[in-house]
Amino acid sequence: MKRKIGVALCVLGVLLAIFGIIWITAIWPSLARIPADLDQETIQQGTVTRYNPDNDAYDNYSVTNSRHYVAVKASKDIVYLDETITFRDAATGEQTLALQPLHANYLLAIDRVTRKNVPGHGDGDRDGNYSFPFNVSKTETYPFWNEGNPENINCEWTGAEEDFEGLHVYVFEMSTPEGGLITPAGFLPPDLQIYQPEMRIDQTITMYVEPVSGVTVYFKSTTKRSGQIPWPDPLYPATGPMTYKDVTFYEDNLTFTQDTIDDLVGQAKSAKTQVTFAKNLLPWLSIGGGILLVGVGIFLARKSSQAAPAAGVTE
Repeated sequence: MKRKIGVALCVLGVLLAIFGIIWITAIWPSLARIPADLDQETIQQGTVTRYNPDNDAYDNYSVTNSRHYVAVKASKDIVYLDETITFRDAATGEQTLALQPLHANYLLAIDRVTRKNVPGHGDGDRDGNYSFPFNVSKTETYPFWNEGNPENINCEWTGAEEDFEGLHVYVFEMSTPEGGLITPAGFLPPDLQIYQPEMRIDQTITMYVEPVSGVTVYFKSTTKRSGQIPWPDPLYPATGPMTYKDVTFYEDNLTFTQDTIDDLVGQAKSAKTQVTFAKNLLPWLSIGGGILLVGVGIFLARKSSQAAPAAGVTE
């Protein structure tokens, strides 16, 4: 009887170990992908300042900024996200005429596992991270693509960790290099023939990241776009060469609203539990339990063999 039990335990243990290996190599990667039906919105609040060339002055606005991502198509490896960016007056909630030039729409192509932009797909040749992956590392540098910038900005751990809204988070920061990023003068977009002068971009973004789920639960950013515009005096061109004036075309200070923070904290807590169990506990418990059962089964089978009296031997 013990021999049969031992053999059964060995078979069950092998099956459990195989299940754990299959889970790690095949099942978990499919579960870890960005959902094919993703529909998510984050709201930021803060201030925007824009240069008004009509009266050579700066217009200031208190705003809310919506970034809405909707999956419109997905394959095994890539999900295509429609990103809609809108700005509203913070007091009225209305999309005012003055803020309409800030609205934008993009088609992003994101690797469903790494969370990186896929070059050559979507409506631009982007690369770099769209968001953090699972199991964020404090020692790894994450290059992020931010719309409006000519290149990625490296996002790195600041050395700080905090307890935030019931979560332990890593504080990451990305910042443009000294001297900013430069976008050359030209027509943008080419089909509309809107001329854009050379522009310097200075940007700093701070993010609180729950490391297991990779969810950013707090976001604070400052962005400044500046450059020069022609500034002829009343007697130009008789007075000589054209002169230029330094202006700040655009500047913002934005952070997540409390409602967005609450929503993202809830997502992070749920995802952290799922990732901890599904990626770290379940497969290793299955493999470890399988090895243990095989060991017990072998022990019982051997003990049964040793206890059985030799055939035909009598006292």
